[in-house]
Amino acid sequence: MVAKITDKLKKQLVQQIFDEATGVKLGDSDNYFYVAVGRSQSWDDDANPDVPFPYDREEKLFRYNLQSLKTFAAHSFVVSMENKDWSSGSVYVGYSDASTGQSANYYVRTDDNNVYVCIRQGKNADGSARTSVDKPNHTDTTLLQETNDKYIWKYLYTISTADGNSFLTSNFMPVKYVDSAGPTDPYFGQYTIQNAAVAGQIVGYRVLQAGSGYTTSDTVTVIGDGSGATGHVIPDGTGGIAAVEVGDSARAGSVGFGDMAAYMGSGYSQANVTISGGSGGKVVPIFGPRAGLGANPIDDLRSTAIMFSVKLEIEDEFENGGKFLTGNDYRQVGIWKNPTQYGSSTPFTATSGTVAKKLRLTAIPSQIAYLNDTTVTGTSTAQAYVDYAKDSDIWIHQTEETGFTDFQIGDTLTLDPASTGDTLTVDTITNPDVDPYSGEILYITNIEPIIRQPDGTEDLKVIIKL
Repeated sequence: MVAKITDKLKKQLVQQIFDEATGVKLGDSDNYFYVAVGRSQSWDDDANPDVPFPYDREEKLFRYNLQSLKTFAAHSFVVSMENKDWSSGSVYVGYSDASTGQSANYYVRTDDNNVYVCIRQGKNADGSARTSVDKPNHTDTTLLQETNDKYIWKYLYTISTADGNSFLTSNFMPVKYVDSAGPTDPYFGQYTIQNAAVAGQIVGYRVLQAGSGYTTSDTVTVIGDGSGATGHVIPDGTGGIAAVEVGDSARAGSVGFGDMAAYMGSGYSQANVTISGGSGGKVVPIFGPRAGLGANPIDDLRSTAIMFSVKLEIEDEFENGGKFLTGNDYRQVGIWKNPTQYGSSTPFTATSGTVAKKLRLTAIPSQIAYLNDTTVTGTSTAQAYVDYAKDSDIWIHQTEETGFTDFQIGDTLTLDPASTGDTLTVDTITNPDVDPYSGEILYITNIEPIIRQPDGTEDLKVIIKL
C-alpha cells in the first residue's frame, strides 16, 4: 500500500503554527513564539554537527544549553528558489496538476522580483521545447504571449523590498496571500490578480499517448461540467500528437492575438478530451487550482514551508543592555512556544530574555579573556560552563556533565584556566528571565558554531518544511 500526504495537508499542518483561525497566531494574546539559541561548548565535530535525535532527550539537552531568546520579527510562507531565477536560454515547463512541490521549474522570479507561473512552454513546430529568451515583464491579469519565444507567463506577484530583506535567500523566496490592499500598497498588484482569478480553468493538456495520423486541422473537444475550454493539436513529424495547447489554433496567444485566459474556460471540476482524426492518441486536461491560478499564490506555488526571521542587533547585546552574549558562539537554534518567567507560571511576554544564570564575583578574573566555554567550580561543589564573562559578571549554564548543584553566595570559585593569585567568591546570583524547562520546544537544529561579534547584526532565519 502506498500513501501520500498531499501538498494541501502539508500546508495546513505548517499553517497551524500561526493561523489566526486556530487561535495560535504568532504574537496573539494567547501564544508567544521565540527563537532560542544555545550550546556554547563544542560538538565532537563542529564542522559536522549531529542531527537532533527524534525524541524527548534531545529537547532536554537543548534546554540545558540555552543562552537567550528573542521573539520573531516576521514570518512568511516560502518556496524553493532552486533553478527559479529566470535566465535567458533556460527551458521551463508549464504548470501541471500532476506534479507536487517545487521540484519542477514551472515558476520563475525575475531580476525585478516579479514572480510568474509558466502557463505554456514555448514549442517548436514539431512540439519540441524551446528555450526561454524573452524575460516576462507584464504585471497585469492578461496572458498575452508578449514574447517571441512562444512562452506564456502568468504574473502572480512582486516581492516587496521589506519581504525581500526578511525572507529572500539563495534557496527560498517569500509567498503570501493578500487579504486586502490599497492602490499604494506594494502588494496591490497581487491583490488585483487574486480578485481576477477564474475558478475551474483548464490551463493546459497532457499527452499520455501520441497515437498516429493526426494533423493541425484536427478538432479538440473538451467535454465536462464547465464551458469555454479549447485546444489545438501540434503533431510531431510522424503524425503523432506532440502536444495539445490551449487555444483554437496555433495563432491563439501569438503576439497581439488575444488573452489566452479566454481559451481556458471556467467552472470545470471534471472533463475529458476527444480529438477528431488520427487514432490511438490519449490526452487529458490539466486543471488549474480550484479557485483559479492567482487566487492564492501559496497554493499556486505549492508552498509547504514557513520561514521565521529574527534580527540580533547591537542593542540586543549584553554590552548595550540587551539579552544576548557576544564574544562567544552558539550551535543550536530552536523555536520555543509559550515559555514562562523564571520561577513562575506567568507567561514570558517580553521581546527578548536571558536563559543563562549570572554570577557576580567579588573581583574581575585576571584570566577573563579565556573563560568562555571553560568550567567554574564552587566550594559548594557546584559546577557550570561559562557562557560569557564581562567585568566581574559571568553567565553560566549546567548540564549532565557538570551536574545541577546550585551555586551559593559566598562560594569560593575555582576557575579553569586557573587565575593565578585570584581569590574570587560569589557576591550575588541573578536568575535568568526565562524558565528553561517551561513552554514547548517546537523545533531544534544543530549547526556549525556561529560567533556573535560585538556591534554586529545577525539575521537568523528558521525554516520549517514538511
